[in-house]
Amino acid sequence: MADPYSAQTPGPFALRRSRVLRKIRDGKVARVLKLNTTDPKVAEIFASAQPDAIWLCMEHVGATWSDIEHQIRAARIHDVDTVLRVARGSYSDYVRGLELDATGLIVPHVMNEEDATNIRNYTKFYPLGRRAVDGGNADAQFTRVGILDYMKQANAERFICHQIEDPEAVENLEPIAEIDGVDCLFFGPGDYSVALGIPGQLDHPDIENVRRRVAEVARKNGKIAATVCAQPNIGTYADMGYNFLSVGADVIALVNYADAAMAAFGDL
Repeated sequence: MADPYSAQTPGPFALRRSRVLRKIRDGKVARVLKLNTTDPKVAEIFASAQPDAIWLCMEHVGATWSDIEHQIRAARIHDVDTVLRVARGSYSDYVRGLELDATGLIVPHVMNEEDATNIRNYTKFYPLGRRAVDGGNADAQFTRVGILDYMKQANAERFICHQIEDPEAVENLEPIAEIDGVDCLFFGPGDYSVALGIPGQLDHPDIENVRRRVAEVARKNGKIAATVCAQPNIGTYADMGYNFLSVGADVIALVNYADAAMAAFGDL
């Protein structure tokens, strides 16, 4: 079958290029901040600190699509990517975030090769997958980006993180990583520790072994290696091979500030 993109002359309009992918393609580590709140002002405050991306969430947060849309706009003002963790569902639950112009998705609890292939097919355009085409939304500049440009650029400048956080996924790690169109393996140590019966023991040797393995398999297969990271561990995880690190969250900052402010009163 002929490649429909081969003779295509790019049009005057294009999707916004991913800052995360630019950083990683330059051999650097993408810096990410996580949001559990839904206020676009918080997204703008975080984006103004110039991370490469802010992580938005619809898996554990009661955000609406309108909330997400406003947060994406707030980040875009500062040329900062947004990576949206979706709730597991139908293909439309995934592509809607991309069409709002999220730069990447995090899909939780990917279990095996079949699961990862289905996600790839939902989120990647032909010839990688079977993503449905609209083109009338923010990512394609409301039809200004031609359909072939749109499909080609979306496959190249948008990325999907497959979250590895269950023993079943670790058993199937190599087949998942080998799939063309799986852009990133994202190790989730919290849920993995729960699955092992050692909740919260994120430095346990069994967690550390899988943390190292995810990075190794991802990089060996040319994928992004992503995980969460405390600030003191940034250098260690980067040396391990991780090139996408989420450090801190808005709720942690707010809790620490509020607790410190109240503690400042002492025994008054």
